[in-house]
Amino acid sequence: MPRRPRKEIDQKGAIFHIVCRGNNQRRIFLSSRDYKKFLKIVEEAKQEFPFCLYSYNLLPNHFHLEIETIEASVSKIMHFINNRYVKYFNRRYKRSGHLFQDRFYCSHIDKESYFWEVAQYIDLNATKAGLAKQPQDYQWSSYQFYCQKEYNGKLIDRERFLRFGGDDSIERLRQDYINFVEEALKLLKEKKLKEPSWLKSEKFD
Repeated sequence: MPRRPRKEIDQKGAIFHIVCRGNNQRRIFLSSRDYKKFLKIVEEAKQEFPFCLYSYNLLPNHFHLEIETIEASVSKIMHFINNRYVKYFNRRYKRSGHLFQDRFYCSHIDKESYFWEVAQYIDLNATKAGLAKQPQDYQWSSYQFYCQKEYNGKLIDRERFLRFGGDDSIERLRQDYINFVEEALKLLKEKKLKEPSWLKSEKFD
């Protein structure tokens, strides 16, 4: 079966939802050190191939990222991240071979219609998996930084993300986004949260 065209994921200035899973559903993070190392590699990738990171959630056997490319393609960015992490993981645990399942999954995001919805979906993943009762309590998710009134870090591009929500003040937009996530969290707890219709996955190298 021929591979799908790469044109869409090679565009610059585009936003993507990325999912990468462990081979055979195995864990890709075995300790807090692994999570920290992965996030450090993401920071290194941002320096090597500048891009905006809006949301992330690292779970034991997979991770989600929401990024906006600038110059480099998402394929080049993910190759950098995954390749460095696999080398670290194999060296640390004295293993060899594949860590990730096939190709990463990637969906192009229309920023005007469901940009915040994708981040909301990502932010709730740890809660859905039973890893935290409240999404802000999960240490390996970017949502904690949206719940902080002040954020001076460089890992996520919080202000740029919030600006997509309108022309209000950053603090008002921050509260709007928190309310947006909490509305979905309430539906999740009531078992009324439906799978989003936009959730589509495509395979790429």
